[in-house]
Amino acid sequence: MRTCGHCGLKRAHMRTLLAATPAGTARSTQRHYTVLACPDCAGVTVVEHNATGANPSREIRSWPDSLERELDVAHLPTDVADYYADAKRCLDADIPDAAAVQLRRTLEAAAAHYGHTERVLMQRIEALIAEGLVTKSFAPALHIVRVIGNQGAHASDERVGQETAERALRFTTQFLRNLFEVPGELALMGPGETPEEPAPLDA
Repeated sequence: MRTCGHCGLKRAHMRTLLAATPAGTARSTQRHYTVLACPDCAGVTVVEHNATGANPSREIRSWPDSLERELDVAHLPTDVADYYADAKRCLDADIPDAAAVQLRRTLEAAAAHYGHTERVLMQRIEALIAEGLVTKSFAPALHIVRVIGNQGAHASDERVGQETAERALRFTTQFLRNLFEVPGELALMGPGETPEEPAPLDA
């Protein structure tokens, strides 16, 4: 499922026109493509991905790019990914209160994945900062997600607006990328892909 880059149809079941097709390069390497069609506008999307059977499978890029890709986060643990996906679905359905709650749960699950299960979410965030997994400057953004999540969870006259929930989603996306995507991508780098430390300027 993906959002159409032509008409904007959200999380559509795309029709596969061409599946996992390799294309050779002049250097005898291969790139792999799948061609999809939107069920609404019939616009065609070309997706480049890694080889069939590769573990993990990974999308490299697409044409046109899906607007939803801006919120994709790679290497998420399943428990964290489920809450994050629920938050995005709630926003798509214009239920920002529910999205705010799921974003708060996303933070809780992310911290728990690193062994921080303190009862109070702010304590979990402070523990991540103390461990160096999150920068101290990012704490206010996580505090906003926490407060908005509290607001969405309790019945009151003050409801969470769509724009507020979308901002909380963007903060959460950046948090997850730093916590999971960057370390996951580094772990995939082969021995020859890691650059050597530059020589000192006075060497």
